[in-house]
Amino acid sequence: MSFKYLNQENFRYLCKDLTLAISDMEMIDQSLQQLNGQMGLLDQIVSHNVSHGANSTLEVDGAQIIMKFDKYLKDGRPFSTFTVGRKLDDLGLPPMMHINLHSPALNIPQRVEIPIRYLLKGLPPLTATYMVYLHALIIDEGETFVYYGVTKRGWMRRFQEHVKLAMRGTHRRFPKLLGESIKARRAQVLGLNDDHQHILTGSYHVVCAAGRTRVDAFEIERYLIGKHSIGRQLGLNMI
Repeated sequence: MSFKYLNQENFRYLCKDLTLAISDMEMIDQSLQQLNGQMGLLDQIVSHNVSHGANSTLEVDGAQIIMKFDKYLKDGRPFSTFTVGRKLDDLGLPPMMHINLHSPALNIPQRVEIPIRYLLKGLPPLTATYMVYLHALIIDEGETFVYYGVTKRGWMRRFQEHVKLAMRGTHRRFPKLLGESIKARRAQVLGLNDDHQHILTGSYHVVCAAGRTRVDAFEIERYLIGKHSIGRQLGLNMI
């Protein structure tokens, strides 16, 4: 399968284990072609990828562009949409792809946010490089708890490892809250007990940086943890 803009290898790597099919990739690529015809944005990003690589910052003027791919069930069948919008309160930030899915087991929304340039052509393979990620847990439809990490194996694999640790039991803040909130949500869905606190009502995962060296990735992680997690009530990173 050939795509005009999508980098199939990097897309599959960053979206590994999500419920996305080749038809979803075709729809996204066709939508990107239409978007580029309107504003030439995708050609600019691919050129930036070729010239500067992954270890660089894409500077964009104006409100942040958000491309949303939504996949959900409609009348028992998968249904997908692609829309483009702008976040008027976020200026100069790189365009993002938001992939909105739904967890059938927990009946909660899930979102994955990836800078669009990591999904486009012009970059070398991102496998075997380091990425910085954010896992965010929405508890009781209100507070959002955050955890930042670094991995060389993909953010989804790390999240799956956190889930396994959470189900075994741990005192580490992130997997502990993850396990408690998943169990509470399962009980709520089954109608076993409605007195639970810390119920998981949604989650999102962000690829903050990819294609980085180990040193660069840990510097980015250290900055994000210091700014958004350590010492903050909703931060789950530990020293």
